[in-house]
Amino acid sequence: MARKVKTIMENGIDKREVGYYSTPSFVAQYLTQEMLSINPHGTWVLDPAVGKEELLEEFYRRGKAIDSYDIIRHCEHKMSNFCQKNFIEVYADFVNHHFFSSEATRYDYMIANPPYNCHEINYIKENKKWLNSLFPVGAYNMYSIFLSAMISMAKDGCLIGVIISDSFLTSNFHSKLREQILSTCSIHQIILCPTNLFWNQYADVRTCILILQKGKKYQSDVRISNRPNSLKEFKDILQNHALKSVSVGSLLLKCNKSSNQILIDVDKEIVSLFHKYPSLGDLYKCVTCISTGNDSHYLSVEKKEGYSIPFYKNPASRKFVAKEDAFLINDYLDAHHSDKNFMVRNRSLLQCEGIACSSMGLPFSAVYLPADAVTGVNPTIYPPKEDINWLLSYLNSSLVTYLVRGVLIRSNMVTSGYVSCLPILDFNETERKRLGEIAQLARDKKVDSAQAIEDIDKLVFQKVQLSDMVMKNVTYFSRNLGKCV
Repeated sequence: MARKVKTIMENGIDKREVGYYSTPSFVAQYLTQEMLSINPHGTWVLDPAVGKEELLEEFYRRGKAIDSYDIIRHCEHKMSNFCQKNFIEVYADFVNHHFFSSEATRYDYMIANPPYNCHEINYIKENKKWLNSLFPVGAYNMYSIFLSAMISMAKDGCLIGVIISDSFLTSNFHSKLREQILSTCSIHQIILCPTNLFWNQYADVRTCILILQKGKKYQSDVRISNRPNSLKEFKDILQNHALKSVSVGSLLLKCNKSSNQILIDVDKEIVSLFHKYPSLGDLYKCVTCISTGNDSHYLSVEKKEGYSIPFYKNPASRKFVAKEDAFLINDYLDAHHSDKNFMVRNRSLLQCEGIACSSMGLPFSAVYLPADAVTGVNPTIYPPKEDINWLLSYLNSSLVTYLVRGVLIRSNMVTSGYVSCLPILDFNETERKRLGEIAQLARDKKVDSAQAIEDIDKLVFQKVQLSDMVMKNVTYFSRNLGKCV
């Protein structure tokens, strides 16, 4: 089902297309003052997405020389040497040695609030091949390629300060960007911003303040802060410098060979679960199945002639049991051969009994997948029949919600790769039986999902033996996803 096209117009500009959202003044002040406290003696500043110069006031006041770029002239630029040009093209000149090295490497500070747009914006779609050749980290969205370009251009010792989407911290798509950061930069600060920081500009984006320094020799402890519940709490954190100091190593979670998730303020008790227990992917098949490429053509909301196969696309907040989202065409294997956009994966598992998990949205949920039904690109698990119910209970626990949305992936799209990394506790036969009974009661609608989860949580917490404070944090997180993720 296609997304609706959204536009946010300001002064004749679609903000979603250009990705410009102004930086709140208190954030700009904090970011610049922190960078200047690390290195007060620098001379040159670069802002590659300057907007209305919100980030430059403190640098200007301190007498720094400032260069800036933007694709649109948003204002009369009084603090910087402004050039109306796409910074990505400037970076391409740098890569191709057209950009004089004396200019590219003179910057002591790079600061930005990069554009917030995803892989669907026209610029990336129309230049995908070129951008992928230019950026080894991948061209998934504008903010990540801006950050990668800034890191690549920066000279040794250059400070890089950004307010940026925090999806790069955990998304598998951005594993190469994380590797670029970890292998070439020292990390000074990572501060998660409240979810409503840009709401007054009609932007629902989860962000963080990130301060890096090019070169590994500058690394000491990293100062971090978890996501606050409100703007007031966030302002207090920044004003009072209420940050935790941790080692770089303590931030990293290796849940597979290619991805170092960067964890912010995750308790050691939680991290240890990933090392202590086997992962779901080691025990069961966890896969994606069918991508139609054209839902309106291949799916029907109602069961009718030619469309009779139950299709589970995204359980979202539905737990334990749910109706199918639609009905798939009966001859879907023929469509796979005739339509290059229709993809069938893991054919041998299709129409087997299993568990369908949610993929989009904040909640993480799991529902029973009946035999003869199929799923879309959402994570699907195929355990033996005797393991379905107890695993269904565990996957709907508050602990798993926290492990998925608070540890493994902070952006909206939950794929099978993340679910495969979930640690599976070593429940004994009695515990599995009880978990299975709870799931069956929920499936039969003899108990509502809230009560079922409460019963499951008691059993899971008793098994895992977390401290009271960690259990309290896990429970609060799972019940307040909109504030915490």
